[in-house]
Amino acid sequence: MLAEFLLTPDTLADDDGRNGTDVVREITDCLFPSRAVPVALVCKLGGDKWEIAASRRIARIENRNHRDAAMSFFKKLVSEYCAIRPPIQMPSEDENAWFNAGLTSASQVPMERIVVSAKFNLPSTMGVSLKTFVSDGFWVNYENPRLVGRDTASQEQVLRAICTHSEWLLLRLPQIRGGSDDEIVTVKQIIRMSNQQLPAGFSKSFIDLHLCLSGNLTEQQLIRSVSSELSSFVRTGVKIQLTIWPKAHFVNREILGGDYTKTSPGDLLQRSLWYITMNHVAVGSRRAANAGDAGNAWSLFSRQKAHERREGIKAETPLRVEVLT
Repeated sequence: MLAEFLLTPDTLADDDGRNGTDVVREITDCLFPSRAVPVALVCKLGGDKWEIAASRRIARIENRNHRDAAMSFFKKLVSEYCAIRPPIQMPSEDENAWFNAGLTSASQVPMERIVVSAKFNLPSTMGVSLKTFVSDGFWVNYENPRLVGRDTASQEQVLRAICTHSEWLLLRLPQIRGGSDDEIVTVKQIIRMSNQQLPAGFSKSFIDLHLCLSGNLTEQQLIRSVSSELSSFVRTGVKIQLTIWPKAHFVNREILGGDYTKTSPGDLLQRSLWYITMNHVAVGSRRAANAGDAGNAWSLFSRQKAHERREGIKAETPLRVEVLT
């Protein structure tokens, strides 16, 4: 499942005392697995500052084959699987300064680990050496699909990266009836993580919550009840839209997320980056009989699948769309 890491600029030029091209191949296999969906994001701490520092480190690699391989990997990483974190003030740009900046950023919004070069002496459990990072055993904890407990604490780590780095989120949860003890619990958790718990410099997310009618509930009753549950978020500036569908229109639990791209006329279009499906989500005090860990796999799909799923939903016509105010 999607996890966020910081690789210090020195890491990207590290040969770990071996053949540098082998090191590049190993890290490529971890971040861009050929037969699986990539499950890691690498944060550009400070955006261009991290990118410039990393490219300079790579440019100084003496072995040409290693340098060319590292630069090719780096360009692919930046274009496909990097997310920007706000800059942290640094006294210098050596690896120790980058590591400490990563610790500061992680104290604001948690990330998984900080990956460092072989020469760096790890002072914190937040750090992990490149040698460990590229080992098979390290990635067992980030397998896809992933078993996730049906409680908010278990969900937090799995949801963090997509909530932190999405400018929009589409949530499809079929078991919401307008009460406070159903799947609205997970909706509230996602809103907090993608908006209220993000400090200045992080992008807040627009929330599009998709609901199905059920029982004798009318559209207006469902909208009124859910609006009441989410009113405290709206009052603090969170942008939330409700999209209402007929009874049993969808049964699967899904999260789609991404960012916005600007067209030449200046319009903003949603770009789909993440697509997650879940057997179950946290509700409240209630627990379904089949909601144990064995029956609660969460799956992350490719960006192509995310795009196809978003386009498929856009092609359908809901009963009603309501922006909460």
